[in-house]
Amino acid sequence: MSNGLELALRCAGRGWWVHPLCPGSKTPTGNCRRCRPPTPGGPPPCGFPDLGAGGCGCLAAGRYCHGVRAATTDPDLIRRWWRGRDFAVGVATGPSGLLVLDLDDHHHPLPGRELVLPGLDLAAVPEADRVRTGVDVLELLCRVRRAESLLHAPPTLTVRTPGGGIHLWYRTDDARFTQGSGRLGWQIDVRAGWSTAVAPTTRTPVGCYQVTGPVMEPARLPRWLALELARVGMRRRDPAEPPPARIRLPRPAVRHRPGDAAAYAAAALRRETKTVAGARSGRNDQLNRAGFRLGQLVGAGLLELDDVHQALTEAAALAGVDPGEAKAQSTLRRALQAGMRSPRTIPSPGARP
Repeated sequence: MSNGLELALRCAGRGWWVHPLCPGSKTPTGNCRRCRPPTPGGPPPCGFPDLGAGGCGCLAAGRYCHGVRAATTDPDLIRRWWRGRDFAVGVATGPSGLLVLDLDDHHHPLPGRELVLPGLDLAAVPEADRVRTGVDVLELLCRVRRAESLLHAPPTLTVRTPGGGIHLWYRTDDARFTQGSGRLGWQIDVRAGWSTAVAPTTRTPVGCYQVTGPVMEPARLPRWLALELARVGMRRRDPAEPPPARIRLPRPAVRHRPGDAAAYAAAALRRETKTVAGARSGRNDQLNRAGFRLGQLVGAGLLELDDVHQALTEAAALAGVDPGEAKAQSTLRRALQAGMRSPRTIPSPGARP
């Protein structure tokens, strides 16, 4: 049995969907002549993946023409594909319920700060000017989010690539994500959905995808990291999932006629929570501003502190902030307390909030 066949069967036995890669390469094996795109990256003449009338029948016939889309766990099909061939093994991440963080070590010039961790304000983070690799950038993200280093916790399947990079493997369970390069961070590729990761222990002419450390199984994707992926638009919502929960807005602390101070406070609460929930960048800054403004209304006796804290926490969660994130909760508490020390002067009746 060839090394590639043995590895492919071992991966399939773990529930990972596999497909052939060119020997010693990360490239899927070539399409058959009928399915080969006339131009690189172009659509194949067979009409795949739009398999309407007269569309491609190669997948149904058990051929590997379409790379990751042909991935399988069928041992008989795997034996037929690899028999007599020295194919490497690709793992289809999405069908396998996996996500792989590919941390590159390319010698590229450092980009502007806004591209190091897209969507995060790093103006006051001097370490942002000293990153050089994908590992550096991921460590920076962990520090900014006050999370433990992903290189250590949770312990997960970790692979060193022949080029000096690192692959961190995670289980996504039922959550679905999309692939992307640089969207989470500079020199970080996310392999998810219809994307391929090279199977651990694969050997190439330049080296081996070597497992490092004692952990041989992917850990569950940390919740805070899943929220970061959602923040940068890499979380795909399952159509079967219920719609996002609505924010439970509390009633004002006192009741008056429409148009007076209580109505003003209720409108301000709606506006601020909607703004926080819709934030896609600078979320902590937005949470700080909203906390201060609503804290002023708490200080004026128009809103209850616990109710406002809960509403803003729920709004931040809709924007992708982990409700238990220490930095966000600290920001919110300080902002509310600062606002309460400066109660807002309420506009006269009839004024617009």
